[in-house]
Amino acid sequence: MNTSSPGVHLARYIRILPFLLVTIALVSFGCGPSQESTEDWETTPTVSPTAKLEYKIDSLSNENRKLHEQVDAVATENRSLRERVAELESKLAEATAAPKLPPPPVDMRAGYTAALDQFNARNYDGAITQFQSLLQAGIGEDLADNCHYWIGESYYALGKYTEAIGEFRSVLNYKDSGKRPYAELMLGNTYAAQGNNAAAKEAFNTLINSYPASSLVTKAQEKLAQLK
Repeated sequence: MNTSSPGVHLARYIRILPFLLVTIALVSFGCGPSQESTEDWETTPTVSPTAKLEYKIDSLSNENRKLHEQVDAVATENRSLRERVAELESKLAEATAAPKLPPPPVDMRAGYTAALDQFNARNYDGAITQFQSLLQAGIGEDLADNCHYWIGESYYALGKYTEAIGEFRSVLNYKDSGKRPYAELMLGNTYAAQGNNAAAKEAFNTLINSYPASSLVTKAQEKLAQLK
């Protein structure tokens, strides 16, 4: 026989009443699927909250991956455009640049020595060609004056006195050239060969007066004495 009093039953009922209300509310309204849930979850009551969270994480990861792919595609296109712009700018610079001079010989002094060898071998035409090539290639002033001088000597040996005079006068344009006294002496010789004694005397006198310490002064004086 149950000896519990009605008061005891009432007290138990009051204690479990809150739990009954919560249970009724959950059954009536449910936790409800999130906006990201699928129809399968609505019909499958066994899906756990962890599975739903994993689905959200996977969805966000997929979306993030798609965004990264779009960013990479834009970056690739941007890089291609920059390369194309750089290529066009390079072509434009080449088109507007001044024409390039031919590169000088690798060893100017070797070329100079080879040209001088042609002169010593009495190949005057070959010497003239090689010395002129060195001048056109931009040989330094320390040898440019010498090139003009030996071209003048070559023309003198060939009897081309007018051309020789032009080259000897070119030597005089180099103010610090050690060939200037030699060019003055050869100017005197060339004018004398042409029969222009007045110009020859002027060249010899210039040598004597402008370069009194030169070893060529004695020779210039001898040449003057031979002129009438």
